[in-house]
Amino acid sequence: MRKVPIALGAAASLLALGLSAGAAQASTGGTVYVSHLAKHGVDHSCGTARYRDINTAIAAVGTGGTVVVCAGTYDQQVVVTKSLNLYGRGATIDAKGQKPLKVGTTTLPGSIGIGVLGTSGVRVSGFRVTGAGFDAILVGASSHVSVSHNYLWGNGDVGVDINGSSYTQVTGNYSTHNEGGGFLVADDIGPSSHNVVGWNTATGNPGGCGVIIAGHSTSGVTYNLVIDNWLSDNGTLKSSGGGAGVVIASEVPGETVAYTTVTGNHIWGNGLAGVTVHVHEPNQDFNGTKITGNWIGQNNTLGDPIGLSASTASNAKNYAVPDTRTTGILAATASSVTGTVIAGNHIYNDHFGIFLEALSTVKTANVSGLGTNSFHSVYKALKEVTAPVS
Repeated sequence: MRKVPIALGAAASLLALGLSAGAAQASTGGTVYVSHLAKHGVDHSCGTARYRDINTAIAAVGTGGTVVVCAGTYDQQVVVTKSLNLYGRGATIDAKGQKPLKVGTTTLPGSIGIGVLGTSGVRVSGFRVTGAGFDAILVGASSHVSVSHNYLWGNGDVGVDINGSSYTQVTGNYSTHNEGGGFLVADDIGPSSHNVVGWNTATGNPGGCGVIIAGHSTSGVTYNLVIDNWLSDNGTLKSSGGGAGVVIASEVPGETVAYTTVTGNHIWGNGLAGVTVHVHEPNQDFNGTKITGNWIGQNNTLGDPIGLSASTASNAKNYAVPDTRTTGILAATASSVTGTVIAGNHIYNDHFGIFLEALSTVKTANVSGLGTNSFHSVYKALKEVTAPVS
């Protein structure tokens, strides 16, 4: 599981962007067009486009307006800081060679393809995004954002990163060959809650998971839904530590990653278990996790050392018993967890169907729904382990 925190500090810093998007004067809403063939036309279509640069067009359109990016490859880094619609019509954003984006006083680990920062009510749809040193699409400190039907490949971290954001929907996207995984919901810059990652495909992202629900600070990641995705062959690079179809995890003391629902997904061929829950340290809140109605084939092809610590010390010992066999669902905890539901899943072609582990210092977790799962070509439907703490 690859973790690349943004570490931007306060979410409010996103509003002090200091970015130059062009000198065009903002209009009041409306629609503008971007094309390589633009000749300052009447701007009624791609054939009469006024703008050649996407950021200049964004600056020109008023709040609530629409920017249509016409066919072609645009070598730039796109930044949206106000409510608008950004639609691609055969457009590719190639961020290769772009300077790492500076947000406030912090510089990101690399360039991004499209950034939606410190705003709300944005729609991003219809783009191919490649070459970013960091995320293909970053939604940071924003709310009520829609990211749909984009093709995201060959980027330095994940396809879509929902960070410090809420009520955002990431749907119908295809994410492949990204170094950090397919889709991420995290809290580096503030709490992330009530987001939906659904009806996407994440395949062949060798360095990371298909969908990552991760606590990177103590802000909290809560009430997020992962639904009806196709997640295959992710996290297969052993040097990265492997990756799951869906991972729910944190290594941060006192972190909350709670009330996550994972349902209706098709998951197979990933380096860690199809759905993996890693509660790495004591006193973390992972309550209310629901894993229901998923179709899960053979996963955990690399094996999982898990990593469970009885203290929050930086050099704390890993007491976990590793899972070295193919596994459908794995949930391992160093904290007391309540409200976990694992029900109605269809698991096949694995050695272990469901692998549950807790440290001996943890009160036995009460997982409901275990008897409602179905298994085919599974050697052992349920494996339960108590890891001794010496």
